Amino acid sequence: MPSYQSTEQDLARPDQSQSPLPVETESSWRCSKCVDDSCETSRISIAHWCDMREDWRELKAPRLSRFYTIEVLLRNTVVECFCDGRRISKGAAGFGGTQITAPGKQITCSFTRAAEAIHIFVPRSLLARTYAEIHPIKSVSDVELFDPAFSADSIMGKLAWTLLEANGLRDPFSGLYCESLAMAVLARAMELKGSESGAVESGAGLLPWRLRRTFDYMEANLGEPITLNDIAEHAGLSRMHFAAQFKRATGLSPHSFLMLKRLEMAKAMLLDEALPIVQIALSVGFHSQAHFTSVFRKSTGTTPARWQKQVARRLSEMAG
Repeated sequence: MPSYQSTEQDLARPDQSQSPLPVETESSWRCSKCVDDSCETSRISIAHWCDMREDWRELKAPRLSRFYTIEVLLRNTVVECFCDGRRISKGAAGFGGTQITAPGKQITCSFTRAAEAIHIFVPRSLLARTYAEIHPIKSVSDVELFDPAFSADSIMGKLAWTLLEANGLRDPFSGLYCESLAMAVLARAMELKGSESGAVESGAGLLPWRLRRTFDYMEANLGEPITLNDIAEHAGLSRMHFAAQFKRATGLSPHSFLMLKRLEMAKAMLLDEALPIVQIALSVGFHSQAHFTSVFRKSTGTTPARWQKQVARRLSEMAG
């Protein structure tokens, strides 16, 4: 096995004489009683968190200096997440949505729907040792995990769900089974980091997970005045690099694609003749009815009002 510079304590294997820890039920978000951040350890900790409230609430996680925290969502929710005060995600997050917090980082999230997640607390030393079995490294500081920022990953979701089910087996081996599944989650997290540096993105546009994440962000914020900087930051890329890769992947600039999605939503709303056109314009992100009409006419060759009447007449003829 390749070696790296660290203390003997970093390299220590988990104490096999200890019985494996079950999945802890958290009383507060990301607050595990099994995690001791005051000393080095090589033991992984697992916790289950569930909050069925539907109202807005802001939650602040403890800042851990020796642990990575992997959060995997077990149900769809709506979350706005900040890392050290910088927003890293906003909007709908689905089953398998994963957020990875590095040691020393401060995470604050606000949820507006019910939420449920598995939290896996990974000591830096365990990550380094696991990584060293695959790639040569010199020190613990050479190892890091990439943060998907609540991007959905079905494999992560299935692993986390199976882990929770395994905890309910209540047999002598359930704890060992849970720890094995937690290690599988860690392996998947390491794999996500590996795909981040792949050459696929530079040659064929955005990686699929980045593209899906971008689409989800745009659709969740059609009514907001989002900028290219906002979208690029959400995708985890610089503004210019993101714009070039997005166009390579879709054939459209981010701005053109966003306008297309806003027009699609506006057309769906125009089918309801009771809705004022100005209300439709503002709800899909245009700053005025005049701006909406200008963009709509350029795209369709007619105004929103005329398009609405044409569609209403066509539907009436089909019904008759």
